[in-house]
Amino acid sequence: MRRILLPFIVAIASAAALVPAAFPIVNGTPDGNAHPYVGIAVSGDWFCSGTLISPTVFVTAGHCTAGFAATGKPTFVTFDPNASGDSVYVRGTPHTMAGFFDVPPKGVGLPGSVGNDLGVVVLDEPVALASYGQLPSIGFLGAPASRSATYTLVGYGAQDWVSGQGGRFPIFTFERTRASSRLVNVANAYGDEFARFSTSQGDGRGGIGPGDSGGPALVGDGPTVAAVGSHGPSLFADGEVYFTRLDTENALAFIRQFL
Repeated sequence: MRRILLPFIVAIASAAALVPAAFPIVNGTPDGNAHPYVGIAVSGDWFCSGTLISPTVFVTAGHCTAGFAATGKPTFVTFDPNASGDSVYVRGTPHTMAGFFDVPPKGVGLPGSVGNDLGVVVLDEPVALASYGQLPSIGFLGAPASRSATYTLVGYGAQDWVSGQGGRFPIFTFERTRASSRLVNVANAYGDEFARFSTSQGDGRGGIGPGDSGGPALVGDGPTVAAVGSHGPSLFADGEVYFTRLDTENALAFIRQFL
């Protein structure tokens, strides 16, 4: 484990704000120690949220791990609920699910231009926690009970937006936050790879935006991770968002090879 200088984190904040694929928990509440297995991974100009499901396996989105690998710089992960240059980080190696693609929508919209959006970071050193995130059973989100279940979105993304010259810009504090959500559907025009969750703000709910990519949609208050944040139609944390399902045979097979 090692410490990273604060300017490294600040540089990531400014750069990640320009990356539309990296989606935060807006209108959320501080998470504190409620979900200690949810962390933030950083590499070069990229940062994303994710979940530690074993002492060394951190699950996140494929566009995150692909981005980490493309930086040519080391990837680091911390589970500090208030990430900063004083936090303790562990280095890891990113792996992206075979067949991942993320191309311009070309008129088909999101997530029709995205697929196999799942990745893991294998940590160089084990991280000892009292509990870890858990994988769902196959087909969990397709079961009737999943419709009435509550879900908790957790991540380190932007907490709010400010208007300035040139548009609206996210505010990053790198605090782990959470908000409740509900499942909209798992069968849509793009097949059953993605689950759609409501991110409309209000009624105690929050939205996700820059920095929350890869963050978990937890069943209830956890620790089961039903899906990880992938893409949404809005950069401003409202509407509905697509999460990569973890309850499919392909997703579980990809993750389990690292356990």
